[in-house]
Amino acid sequence: MGILDVLNAGRTGLLAQQRALATTGNNIANVNTPGYSRQRTILEAVPSGGGYGVGVAGVEQIVDEFLESRVLGQSSSAAAATARYELLEAVQRLFPVGSVSVGGALQEFFAAANELATHPEDLAVRTELLERARDLAGRLRDAAAGLAGIQREANQRLATATGDANRILQRVAALNRTIAGAEAAGGTASELRDQRRQALGELSQLLGVRTVEKANGMVDVFSASGLSLVSGGDAGRLEARLGTAAGLDGAALHDVGVVVPDGSLISLGGDPGGEIGARLTVRDADVPGVAADLDLLAVTLRDAVNAVQTSASGRDLDGAVGAALFAGTGAADLTVVLTDPRGIAAAQSLASGDNANALALVGLQSATHPALAGATLGDWFGTLQARVGTAVRGAEDTAAMEEGLLAFASAQRDAVSGVNLEEEFTELIRFQRGFQAAAQLISIGDGLLEELIGMVR
Repeated sequence: MGILDVLNAGRTGLLAQQRALATTGNNIANVNTPGYSRQRTILEAVPSGGGYGVGVAGVEQIVDEFLESRVLGQSSSAAAATARYELLEAVQRLFPVGSVSVGGALQEFFAAANELATHPEDLAVRTELLERARDLAGRLRDAAAGLAGIQREANQRLATATGDANRILQRVAALNRTIAGAEAAGGTASELRDQRRQALGELSQLLGVRTVEKANGMVDVFSASGLSLVSGGDAGRLEARLGTAAGLDGAALHDVGVVVPDGSLISLGGDPGGEIGARLTVRDADVPGVAADLDLLAVTLRDAVNAVQTSASGRDLDGAVGAALFAGTGAADLTVVLTDPRGIAAAQSLASGDNANALALVGLQSATHPALAGATLGDWFGTLQARVGTAVRGAEDTAAMEEGLLAFASAQRDAVSGVNLEEEFTELIRFQRGFQAAAQLISIGDGLLEELIGMVR
């Protein structure tokens, strides 16, 4: 190796160590940057005249694609569990424990019926019974309206979520084009890849996705059911479109899917995952299930009370057969149609003080009903209340578990891709020493060259 080769080796060493120092400095500077993946300068020996020097083969990101995919999936699961818990918690608030609940109103209604059996001819007692009936019907209507409101809110949030997802899909497609162009020209796109990973993380919270990276650096994105969302530099489009199914409030609900070229909508199918999947589940299964049980309670109450009230043997205060007390098709429209307290059929004869029919009304509190699977009215509501509470506790536990798994998966990813300051400081010293050694090599080569020139003189 000649003196010039020594100088050239020192020069390439200085440049290579300088590049490595810059990469290490960039890692340190981005230690708190969300989504940043640490980088590493790849050094390689390169021919230099009669010997070798060092060159920079490139700068690579330290990324484990398996861990990245795991974090994406877990992020989707955690977001879905949290969204479902929040919605179910809102359902639970419609069924509080105590006198303010439907169950409390039911007990007060039968307490008023028991008072009627004690004082069958007292107009004040009869008026109180009608008030308790109106309160009970009102509580049932409020609960039904609350369920319809939660369902409608979940439906409206679906439209918002699809709009957010579309913006992210457009961003991923744009980043695909930029990354492919930069790397095709021989450059690096590490920061752009970090931005794309962050965008995919945001998307996974809305929707379960899987990704496939192609040789040109672009990433194709698919839904959990396999529908294409991003293909190279082109983004698909999600849409929440009004469908034919009606909600509890009677208005149309959104169908959510991917728009195809002919304008039709392909459903995301099954459980799409993420917040969108959770809201679909609560909207289409959880809330309607609770509403159906509440309707069954309301209808059974209506039919049982009206059967006593309109019994052929029943007599109101004027000696006539009683009229129906409740009307409606379910909890949402249950009303008290009897307005005159004299019309309450408390007797089964014209004898003064007869309370036989009032006692039959009181008996409904402990009576079992085939329509309610052999349960009493109070037990049916208590079971409904307990099922909602159990579902909320289960959803809360699931959300906590999924958040824990996400934290664990993120920690595993960060252990590989995150910046470790102790490690970076060690690298900083190592490359600094390398830079100093290369400078010393140039200094020695320069001295040798000076001696050689002096000998020629």
